[in-house]
Amino acid sequence: MLNAMSQAGRIVIVGAGMAGSKLANDLLHKQNAYYSITLIGEEAQVGYNRIMLSSLLAKDISDAEMPLVDTNKMRNEGVDIIAGDPVISMNLEAKELYLRSGQKVPYDQLVLATGSRAKALPIEGASAVNVMGFRTWQDVDVMAGLEGRQPICVIGGGLLGLEAAVGLVKRGHQVTVFHRSNWLLNRQLDEESAQLLQNKLEQMGIVFRLGESPKSFVQSQQGLVTHVVDQNDQQTPASLVVMAAGISPETSLAKAAGLEVQQAILVDSQMKTSHENVFALGECCEFDQQTFGLVAPIWTQINVLIEVLAGNDANFSIEPTPTKLKVSGVNLFSVGKIQPSAEDDCLFFKDVAANHYRKLVVKDGLLVGAILYGNVADGSWYFQLIQNKTNVSDMLDLLVFGEAYCCPQVA
Repeated sequence: MLNAMSQAGRIVIVGAGMAGSKLANDLLHKQNAYYSITLIGEEAQVGYNRIMLSSLLAKDISDAEMPLVDTNKMRNEGVDIIAGDPVISMNLEAKELYLRSGQKVPYDQLVLATGSRAKALPIEGASAVNVMGFRTWQDVDVMAGLEGRQPICVIGGGLLGLEAAVGLVKRGHQVTVFHRSNWLLNRQLDEESAQLLQNKLEQMGIVFRLGESPKSFVQSQQGLVTHVVDQNDQQTPASLVVMAAGISPETSLAKAAGLEVQQAILVDSQMKTSHENVFALGECCEFDQQTFGLVAPIWTQINVLIEVLAGNDANFSIEPTPTKLKVSGVNLFSVGKIQPSAEDDCLFFKDVAANHYRKLVVKDGLLVGAILYGNVADGSWYFQLIQNKTNVSDMLDLLVFGEAYCCPQVA
């Protein structure tokens, strides 16, 4: 006897990035006899691991190492994958999608996994063709096609901007990074750990302009940016500008179709939108006033949605998520509260010779935040202490040295 999944009929997923393609792949391996799956992507390449774009740009991996799922196998097993043909409008009452090619796609259950786009900063000249984001495989292809040693400006000293800068400098280019904060990765690191990272990246040849945002871009008669102008009207040469100053959830389809949207597409704990039989997950959705850019919560959303589509009871909840960063071979780990309040205890460890730094924030006997730079081996243990709300009062003297010192039996 067929279960509730048989009622799902035609499941159509709009967005073939990491969230959409993994959902399609995981649904396929659940109970694919009960429904059909269609995966629609605007990019020519679908089902690849977007996290690996920086490694591809830096030539640390090859194209063959990019897939997240096996799209050929999915097609052979019955998934209809439509690539390079984006949805341009949706009729939720008629349960129909309309593609750029003119094709009409009906559905019974619709999942929006439209992801996000590079945030466009309101800078004069930013519409030039050599101003680009760093979000897609095609973006990497454009950067990889630059010949010789080119002056390139990266706008944004967050993770994405630093990964772009590292990849470009490894390809022999002259890279300048503008970042409006006074230190790099200011959401994940404190000033001291960020300085260690900056020192490492400067040794690679990257130039940093911290506390600065571009004022405008000088354009040639051909409409190409030639220089970046700062607030003091100084000009920095640039044959390419990479915008990496954050991302914006892609909600244009949802808005046009009448779905409730705030920062992103509003969903409940079962990933349901404001319209029946329409769901959303990944970077394009918003739950409990939060959006999602890390893999861990998005994978949880996928698992919840699969259960919901099967007619089972499942609910998504927000949990603390550690940020594990790897920039140019430097390991970084950050979780929870990184800037202590006056009532918090703050524990430090720094080994200059080993380029090793730790900062732990403790409140009322509980570990509430951690930054690890260099050696991140204890990151998972610290995260477990935070999750379990373990009282660490008895180990404060040794806590910063890690699990082996606080729990000798594991050494």
